[in-house]
Amino acid sequence: MAPKKQRTLRVSWEQLDPDLLRIISKKLCDMSSFVCFRCVCKRWRAATSRSDFPAQFPWVIDWPKGSGKLDDTFRFYSINSHKTHTFEVPDAHIYGPSDGRVLIYEWDRSDKECLSFLNPLTWTERFVPLEVPADNVHPIRLVCNLTQNDEPALFYKENEHNILCFWQSVTNKWAEVRVPCLKTVVFYDHKFFVTDNAIKYGRIRVIDVSTGAVLSYLPPPTDNFYHGYLIATDDALLAVEVIRSTAVMPYLLIDLEKCQFEVYRLENYPQNPQWTKLSEIGDLMLFLDQQNGFSLKASDFGGFKGNCIYFITAGKKWPKPGSEHVIARFDLESNKTERIPGPVWLGRRFFARQAAWFLPTLN
Repeated sequence: MAPKKQRTLRVSWEQLDPDLLRIISKKLCDMSSFVCFRCVCKRWRAATSRSDFPAQFPWVIDWPKGSGKLDDTFRFYSINSHKTHTFEVPDAHIYGPSDGRVLIYEWDRSDKECLSFLNPLTWTERFVPLEVPADNVHPIRLVCNLTQNDEPALFYKENEHNILCFWQSVTNKWAEVRVPCLKTVVFYDHKFFVTDNAIKYGRIRVIDVSTGAVLSYLPPPTDNFYHGYLIATDDALLAVEVIRSTAVMPYLLIDLEKCQFEVYRLENYPQNPQWTKLSEIGDLMLFLDQQNGFSLKASDFGGFKGNCIYFITAGKKWPKPGSEHVIARFDLESNKTERIPGPVWLGRRFFARQAAWFLPTLN
């Protein structure tokens, strides 16, 4: 007697369990894949939400030089998927990213100029009530990882001083603090740490976020910290310095292969603060661009190695040094720098606005 054929149980893809769909959605490493996943059918879309949006490895943002026209085109490059995403914001100037938002300068229906932070993925805006020349405004990145949702901040120049402007959740309004020669700002332990823009012997101001008062001053990790960054992690405040002998400026490296960094950690704060040089940073990945720095954990992203510093710089391209922007990674263990493949459109101009890191989010 011939054996009976077993019946194959067929299950429609659209009938997959919602919990399984949610697990699958969290494994998608690219934003476009997540959007396509939610577009399959109503059941798949209902099983997921914006909170299920997988953590994205930082993108690189670049935009065209003005040349008399509005800079209304965002171009993002994903190192993880090697994809380019393009967004346009008509009638707006782009002034750079601050985490998952971009600072833009535009005109409303009454032809009034206004500043706002825009999330280009969700098209949500937070307007900034400042009446200052747009050319003097610069966004500041304050978060130390993707899970935090800190409010945006910026600074603008006023004569020889800089004005640090940030949102105060306690008073529910924007606050301003005058700081001289601002170089880099980081938010850590509910305080602002502001580094002076001094060539030598600068100091770090510690500012209370609720009152704006200067609480104390910290010494920089080295005498030449003008070429450095402050970076907040979950449990420490780090300082990263570009070795002076290999750089003309922090964002212009003439010889990429000789690029090196030194990392310091703030110890015994606030009783007896001092900086300790680190030989390694473990699971951490540090990201640097022209003005800002932040940290992420490599274990949150499959296929990426910790103990590294990712940075965007202008590389060597004669006769115009600095005309080619480069994405690179410095390995603290091997003490070597390697170039990361990027798009052909990245930084094809001479000393125009610098490309920067962008943290895509749907929050």
